[in-house]
Amino acid sequence: MLSTLVNTNLIKINLSATNKDELFQELVNLLHENNRIDDKAKFLADIKQRESDSITCMDGIAYPHAKSTAVLEPAIAVGIKKATIEYGDEDGNEPSLFFMIASPDNGADHHIYVLQELFGKFGDEFIEAMHNATTEQEALDVLLSDQF
Repeated sequence: MLSTLVNTNLIKINLSATNKDELFQELVNLLHENNRIDDKAKFLADIKQRESDSITCMDGIAYPHAKSTAVLEPAIAVGIKKATIEYGDEDGNEPSLFFMIASPDNGADHHIYVLQELFGKFGDEFIEAMHNATTEQEALDVLLSDQF
């Protein structure tokens, strides 16, 4: 499923964001530039609303997601940052790897299956491999690898 949701144009290996709001804006811009969403403000509001319900972060990885009418085509925007970003997690987790999941608000639970597949990959070796990627293609190869 992941191979249909992400490509090198939806990956940024050197995020410039220094805080959570900048991070969200940077990943939303990727989704919009690649015609996966049609309304940046609406999708950003939906992401922030979902995050206000429960912070989506664990073990150095954040996975903000939302079902939204702004989504034209399901997608994952991937961001990698060498430094961590303060994310507001109650356990103090500060992620450096980010997966923003855009799902259409059509009643389907598409995002559940995406999260399930991603969670199967999450771990220290995966994070290290993603951080070691020097190109978006390398990051995509790691993400789609059966090794993790």
